[in-house]
Formats: sequence, structure tokens, C-alpha cells
Amino acid sequence: MSEYVRTFNRFELKYLLHHRVARDFVDAISSHVHTDRNAQGDGFYKVASLYYDSPGLDCYWEKIDGEKFRRKVRMRTYGANPTEAFVEIKQRYDLSVQKRRCRFSIEDAQKTMVDVVNGRYSGGKDPVFDEVFLLTRRGDFEPKLVISYNRMAFFDQYKSDLRITLDRNIRARNLSLDLTRDRLRGVHALPSTMVLLEVKFNEVIPRWLCTVLNSMDAQVQRISKYCAGIEALEMDRRAA
Repeated sequence: MSEYVRTFNRFELKYLLHHRVARDFVDAISSHVHTDRNAQGDGFYKVASLYYDSPGLDCYWEKIDGEKFRRKVRMRTYGANPTEAFVEIKQRYDLSVQKRRCRFSIEDAQKTMVDVVNGRYSGGKDPVFDEVFLLTRRGDFEPKLVISYNRMAFFDQYKSDLRITLDRNIRARNLSLDLTRDRLRGVHALPSTMVLLEVKFNEVIPRWLCTVLNSMDAQVQRISKYCAGIEALEMDRRAA
């Protein structure tokens, strides 16, 4: 068993902001939040995720076609020099998101995912890995691309379930898929001047945050970093 298994069940709202507006947003919420302890000196930390999909990009097309119920498999690392990786199943129904994840050393996680993709996984390592194996075999999943970015994250000072993240320099690559290398290389999946804001919560958004978002005329958008990466690399044209 892994030393870390965790389940999330929450709502996610996404907004695309110009970087100047994003700075104003951070200033406006500063009195209500505290910064993620993983942040570096500039307030950001690195995130990289390897996504798995079918040869025909079924996960991508489910999002594009507006399927309300979708599941994705990915492996994610945090920081400039990661030693651990999270293997995750992200399941979405409309705006509701459920996430199951487990944590291993990055070497163990990558090796096990190679076994999973090649059908050599014998089960029993971890409940999440067991489910990943079933999804991977059923969907004929294989590693497709890496999405990497710099993240700034905040938590509400009083409402522990509220998490706010701002992602910049969002890049995609499909040649070097090793998460221990090329941490922020690739093409821009979204314009370099834009920041992706995500608001994650269990029940309701606090009034102060609604006031800030309304003052900036921020509009909810259905944006997927994975889908944006597929399109930036023109992988959707080859799979269509």
C-alpha cells in the first residue's frame, strides 16, 4: 500500500484572466487568504502532469463533445526537483469533481505506470493503482502529453475547504514525457499573457470572493489545460 491515499469531492470554477487583472485579484483577496506553504520566494511553485489517453484521444473528445461524466488518468509532480509523484483519477460530473490519488516515489510511480500501460501490472499495490489499471486496459490508455506550469495557491483563512489557484506559463509537450526532466519546456497551451484562475470548494463560495469576482467582471469558462495542450500541439487534427 502507498503511504498516502486521499479522495477529494468538490466543485471547480475556472476563469481566464489577463496577468495584470490576476495581480489585482491577488491584491484584492490578500486579507482573506493565506499562501500555500509549498510556494517559493516569488509565490509560485512548479507543477507537471503526464496525461494518459486512448490512441484516438477519447478523453479529449469527451470534453469537446460536452460529455457531463468524464474520467482522466494522470501522474503529477510538484516542485522544481520532485522526488515523489501522485497517480490520480480525476472524475468529473458537470461542475462536480472527484479525485482519487496515491503517492509514491517518482521512480516507483513511473515504473508502475509503465507496467500498467503494458498490461504487466498484477494488482494489489494500491487501490488507486488497481482502478487505474482497469481504466487503462478498458480505454487502451497510453501516455500522451505533459502539461506544466507555475502555480500560486491560496487557502481561505477561515473556510478550510476553499482553495484558489492561479496558473501561468502553461505549456504542453508530447516528445519528452519523463516528469523528472524538462520541467517547463514545451509550447504555450494558453497565451503567455493569460493566467488560469481556479476556485475549488465543497459547498458555496464565500460572499467576499463573489464580490471580488463580480468587481472584475470575471466569467466562468470551461477550460481544460489538457485539451488546450492537445490543440496547441495539433494532436486533435491527427486523431480526428
